Amino acid sequence: MSKKLYLSFLWHMHQPYYKDDCANTTLMPWVFLHATKDYYDIPWYMEKFPKIKATFNLVPSLMAQIDEYISGNANDKFLEILKKEIVSLSKDERDFLEEYLFLANEEYMIKPFSRYYELLLKYRMNNNNFSIFSDDEILDLEVLFLLSWCGNYLRQNNGIVQNLLNQKSTYDQTQKTELLNTMFNFLKEIIPYYNTLFKEGKISVSTTPFYHPILPLLLDRKSAVEARADVALPFSSGASYDEFANMQVEKAVSYFENKFGQAPIGFWPSEGSVSEKTINLLAKNGVKWACSDEEILFKTLNSSKKEALYKPYYLDTKEGRVNLFFRDKYLSDLIGFEFSKKSAKAAAGDFVSHLKNIYYNAQESVVVPVILDGENAWEFYPNNAQNFFEELYKLLSAQSWCELTLFDEISKCEDLKANSLYWLASGSWISGNFDIWIGSGEKNRAWELLDMTKLSFDGIKENLSEELIEKINKEFLVALGSDWFWWYGDDHYTELNHQFDEQFRAHLKNIFELMEIEVPKEIYTPIVKRDKGKLIDIKPTDFVAPTVDGNMSNFFEWLNSGRIDIKKEFTTMDSSSLFVEYLYYGVDRESNLYLYLKGDRIKSLKNEGFELRLTLNNLTFIFDIKEGKESTSQNGVYFDIAYDTGVELKLYECKHKRVKLIFEVYRNKKRVQRYPLYDESILDFENLFLRNWYI
Repeated sequence: MSKKLYLSFLWHMHQPYYKDDCANTTLMPWVFLHATKDYYDIPWYMEKFPKIKATFNLVPSLMAQIDEYISGNANDKFLEILKKEIVSLSKDERDFLEEYLFLANEEYMIKPFSRYYELLLKYRMNNNNFSIFSDDEILDLEVLFLLSWCGNYLRQNNGIVQNLLNQKSTYDQTQKTELLNTMFNFLKEIIPYYNTLFKEGKISVSTTPFYHPILPLLLDRKSAVEARADVALPFSSGASYDEFANMQVEKAVSYFENKFGQAPIGFWPSEGSVSEKTINLLAKNGVKWACSDEEILFKTLNSSKKEALYKPYYLDTKEGRVNLFFRDKYLSDLIGFEFSKKSAKAAAGDFVSHLKNIYYNAQESVVVPVILDGENAWEFYPNNAQNFFEELYKLLSAQSWCELTLFDEISKCEDLKANSLYWLASGSWISGNFDIWIGSGEKNRAWELLDMTKLSFDGIKENLSEELIEKINKEFLVALGSDWFWWYGDDHYTELNHQFDEQFRAHLKNIFELMEIEVPKEIYTPIVKRDKGKLIDIKPTDFVAPTVDGNMSNFFEWLNSGRIDIKKEFTTMDSSSLFVEYLYYGVDRESNLYLYLKGDRIKSLKNEGFELRLTLNNLTFIFDIKEGKESTSQNGVYFDIAYDTGVELKLYECKHKRVKLIFEVYRNKKRVQRYPLYDESILDFENLFLRNWYI
């Protein structure tokens, strides 16, 4: 038998649980919006290619929320306001609409609608003043926002959507209502569509613990220390979450069985987060396979040899054997973060070229797991990624050496021998640790509030009715979801971070109210810092490897970077004249240094004699900044530099663990900015290299 490359895609579909059951209100509309744009489109793109198969990971809390919209019980705050006639809206309701109506990718979701883009420019030119809009303009905004979140299936197959697209502007209330009804009705088709494809063998469906918790942290918080020895854990209170870890898995299995008529075979543990206890719990619940990230495998094997990645593995636990697969980070991230910048044909060719290299370098058949977010990347692609997927699937279908395989099927491939793992390292797909969810001030504070709430519950649980305990358990299960912790701390930023904070604390407040205990004042105190996102200096948390194109194409590119808020030097002075407001910095595993200079006014320097002078450890580099990308050298140092919405640099082989930095911006030979004002800034990478010694 000749060797094969088995390619296994897994598309992960997830949104946090946005509903406050006690208030009977859904506080954010993202389930609804991604349902109409992504959840149907992504499997639909592959349907017409007979050789293409994929696994879709559907999180139960996502499916449950789709059910809430279908049944009419979602009571979505945003959509309920959107249904109203504009003239009846209060100021608070208009303010709430303002938070959302431009939350769409500008390049690929707003600009294609000329009227939508015109209204965005008007908003910006008037200092983001929403009151500048007339009622008719707000109505257009509402309809265009909804249309921008309609996926290609709706745009190509629904007459109502097509008519509104062709109309382009001057919509009325009746048309808005008709569009909303169309979108609500479309939600009824999504899960049955997956069921049909599942029964046909076109896809397999896996799942995740019900409310997307980080299971290793629920089972044993010390798994964070196993993943990174110097992590700072929250104050130890003795609170235990074992029972909730069990519930998250048991409820997921039961819900899946109800939806698909059989128990799930496979799990993508939330964020690829694993530990030996986690795999044991999955085995206990009948799970046959699970996936994580290559960093977990490399830590487990104490080796980062890439060829080890392309094999199936298994771990024998007390509860049974679980087959394990580890995602190819590079290939997965190419689709998630890089290919959106290329033409569809070039991106597809690049992907298949990488697969060919893996195939030709292999001595025997291999499996290549490509696992990524199935919903959030596509807004960064033209045409919601349909062109890319069609080119990719067409090219893959033509490769005789490549076979698309479901994770459910891999154990049946006779030419793939599974390898035993004698232990399994703890960690997640992000940096191989749990730092995104525990270990910094805000995140640890959230855990401490959870602990306080759990201990109060444990103290009176035996006196509560089963019905009340069930309601309280659900509040805990939701509060233990990973997404609340994702937005705490300085590693991620969203304009809606305060809403996430309020939702998390609302679940704890609900628990105290259900127990009829006075809500502690700590629960009412925001965890999120009011100046979050404006901290003067955030240290790097791991290596980075962004594409040097002059754009921050997505936040994952610079996810682990350091960040300096340059405006903070001007706390008592006017900083509105600054060209560079933020400096992002990081290094990759080959000791290349990356810098990204960001500011609202950088784009205005186009064709104006824009010069950047950069001093690094007493070596000065002078760059004439022009649109596009350049590769050259100065002072014996090779670098790439690109200018578009910002300035992005890569300096090759910067071996220093501490870099002294000064940058100066010149405009027509006149210096217009210097950072720091009076001294040097120190970029410190020493702890970063020490922490990642095992790679």
